Amino acid sequence: MSSQEPYILCALAQMDQLSVGDLSRFLFETGLVAETDLKLPLTSLKEQGLVCQAVNLSGVVYEITDAGRTLVSDDASLAQIKADVAAKSAEYQRVFEQEKDYIAQYTESSTGVVPVFLSIRDGARIVIKINIIVRDIDTAKKICSGWMSNSGRAFDAVWQAIAGDEPEPGFWTSRPEEGKA
Repeated sequence: MSSQEPYILCALAQMDQLSVGDLSRFLFETGLVAETDLKLPLTSLKEQGLVCQAVNLSGVVYEITDAGRTLVSDDASLAQIKADVAAKSAEYQRVFEQEKDYIAQYTESSTGVVPVFLSIRDGARIVIKINIIVRDIDTAKKICSGWMSNSGRAFDAVWQAIAGDEPEPGFWTSRPEEGKA
């Protein structure tokens, strides 16, 4: 097994399905694995029957197989890696869950303006979508960060501004938690 493979297995065992981007982000930003391309270790784990690919609303994701779960739970040499992954996974699980329904993106443009796209989804349904044009990337980043931190309050403010005292539509299966990003 390569040095990344045990971390990939433990991360997938802890967090279920992850895209390559989310898996990379978790492993690299937490310092669990040095930043490298994960294609080779993922291919190796797939060939060993320890992980498989699936498709969900987010696109292609990797998930651990039953054989992979058995290996992670039975292999005592993975105990420290499992503990390290578990200690760092809760925050990322929350962020990844939030990012499924609360989206904030920007695109650089050669015209000197930066379009910012903000939305809230409830499953496959888009509840609110806002497009804003700003003049620089720093402002776009600030807006995206603020949206991810305050999208519930933003929805409430927009709803109040456009609908007044009308009751909210009530279609939410989950709402953003205030003050968490």
